[in-house]
Amino acid sequence: MLSEAQDVPRANAALAFRAYGAAQSGRSQREQEADVFAILAARLRNAMRDASPMASIRAAADAHRVFATVEGIVLDPVSTLPRELRLTIAAVARRAVKEASAPEPDLDFLASIAEDFAAGLGARQRAA
Repeated sequence: MLSEAQDVPRANAALAFRAYGAAQSGRSQREQEADVFAILAARLRNAMRDASPMASIRAAADAHRVFATVEGIVLDPVSTLPRELRLTIAAVARRAVKEASAPEPDLDFLASIAEDFAAGLGARQRAA
């Protein structure tokens, strides 16, 4: 995910980015957002099973980036979401950022939040 981007040579990264964009162009934004959270949840769950401390560090760093981004997006005044929903999402994201920044983050807690976000976006997509 995000923390592994530096491992990919720059030329290959550009090609991969273009291929990913082309593959995603037929999917809705909600589906893509749900996938981000599903991938994050899987990464956090995998890190819980991995004995390497680096796996936990990377997964927590990814969670921090994703949830900090979510908080910033929903607090942006141009967001079209209802105010109460934006504030609720921001509060959950802020709590996730705090947990991801802890010396020993609770990866299960973070994975549960990511799974809930993925499920919520998926349910919203099906209802639309």
